[in-house]
Amino acid sequence: MKILYYTFILCLLAIISFGQAEPEKKLKPKRTDNFIRMRGIRVGMDVTRPFQDLWTKGNRYGSEFSADLELWPNWFPVFESGYELMKIKTDFIDYSGQGSYSRIGIDYNFLQAESPKDKDLLYFGLRYGFTLAKQRVNQYFIDSYWGPEYGQFGNQTYFAHWGEFLIGLKGEIFQNFYMGWSVRGKVKMHHKEMDLPPVYFIPGYGKASKKFTLDFTYSVYYNIPWDFRKKKVAPKTEIEKSIPLKGKNTK
Repeated sequence: MKILYYTFILCLLAIISFGQAEPEKKLKPKRTDNFIRMRGIRVGMDVTRPFQDLWTKGNRYGSEFSADLELWPNWFPVFESGYELMKIKTDFIDYSGQGSYSRIGIDYNFLQAESPKDKDLLYFGLRYGFTLAKQRVNQYFIDSYWGPEYGQFGNQTYFAHWGEFLIGLKGEIFQNFYMGWSVRGKVKMHHKEMDLPPVYFIPGYGKASKKFTLDFTYSVYYNIPWDFRKKKVAPKTEIEKSIPLKGKNTK
């Protein structure tokens, strides 16, 4: 009898719990800022590139410029290009590597704006980078058992490419002028292998021996206020069509 009693209680509890309404699922609200907030092309310069030797091994410096635009609401295609040079001079080697590099990619803004006047961005981005560079060993010195050995290697050219993912912030400090930073992770895809000397430096990436590197940028920007989009003109209503234009006499 006890077994039947407990079975009845369990079935009753199951029916009651099943009959209760399921809690409403909270839906993530859709973005309401489906408008273009930045009309024009924004150009920028990375102010950290000339001072990289402060936190990297070797005398590394360069310059980098960028351009982006808001092609769709909160989506920003980006083009970046620069030039870097690294020199290492010790008692054993005199090395230099240099070249230009470029990156193409896109940024997505996560910061929702209440109006087109809110132009600050918190974004995640992806990049594809590539470079055509050259290196040269002006002199090397090896102190071996058989005596000192000196030599050099002439110019060697090589190609390399990599991918990047980044997170950053851009803020409008006053009209059309921006400042911002980004933290980037870089993953090497491939670079041309050479016997001697091996590739040491990849412009825009870093040390060739590393498969993954981190980088930090801080840039200033100016938005060229040129609206390349064709403005849509609303069609005239029947009342507007019936109103005569100024300066024309009506019969």
